[in-house]
Amino acid sequence: MSGTKQSPRGGSVQKTLQADMLTERVQQERDRIKASAAHVLVVIAGPELGQRVVVDRSLTLGRHPDCDLVLSDLLVSSFHARIEDRGDSWTLVDLGSTNGTRVEGEPTQEMALSPGLKISVGNTVVRFESQDHVEQKYSEVLEQLLNVDDLSGLYVRRKFDAEVARVVQAAGQQGTPVGLVVMDLDGIKKINDTHGHLFGAYVIGESGKVIGRVIGKRGFACRFGGDEYLAALTNHDAAATAAVAEEIRAAINAHHFERDGVVLKPGISCGVAAFPEDASDPVQLFEHGDAALYRAKAAGKNRVSR
Repeated sequence: MSGTKQSPRGGSVQKTLQADMLTERVQQERDRIKASAAHVLVVIAGPELGQRVVVDRSLTLGRHPDCDLVLSDLLVSSFHARIEDRGDSWTLVDLGSTNGTRVEGEPTQEMALSPGLKISVGNTVVRFESQDHVEQKYSEVLEQLLNVDDLSGLYVRRKFDAEVARVVQAAGQQGTPVGLVVMDLDGIKKINDTHGHLFGAYVIGESGKVIGRVIGKRGFACRFGGDEYLAALTNHDAAATAAVAEEIRAAINAHHFERDGVVLKPGISCGVAAFPEDASDPVQLFEHGDAALYRAKAAGKNRVSR
């Protein structure tokens, strides 16, 4: 009986190859698991309720615009806490915040995270979750329902307020302006009285879509309530904001509103304000824009006023 005896070197090479193959298979399995499930942070209490961010890298929570999860909560520090990728775990690290970081109500400086844990920063609560594809899709839909008005396709007021607080803070740090347009449709009561509230709702929803298209990437808008809207424009002073408001007014007047064969002709009044030209904070900004809207109404409606 004959055979070839394997040299010690050959055996070493074979073991190395087997180890490499095993390492590759382990990495492939890790990639498969990552592809089927993801870790996410979901805001479950606070101004950014419903907001979610996928934890696929180390990321920072705080009020500063450069954070990965920007929180407008005034009790949150600029760079409050960090979720760090430690290879085999995700670890929460407090970044020397003023008001501290708590996990399940207990103060912590550093803690390895597991799915379901609730992280409190200021008055905001964020839950660390592990979600499969179905759960991820559910969270995306829920976020949409919480933040977007289904009639107009614009933000709801709560989401808008949080975003305005964020962009005004960033503008203050960068020395750039933020414009605000406060809008109210003209003629909705007559449409409701003549044709019914379904026709009024159609005009309100369609007008929101027109506003959203005009704003585009220059900012964001919300349906404030009923037939009222707000729009914020980054890097726009009062004059530039007034020009965009005029674009909105012209677009509403030019749009063909028709439902069930009935042609409807609403108008829109707009009040304009800008930070820091007219106000030093988001509350003053709205108050100034709202006062300008009343001037537009008093001057005859369907116009832009400062």
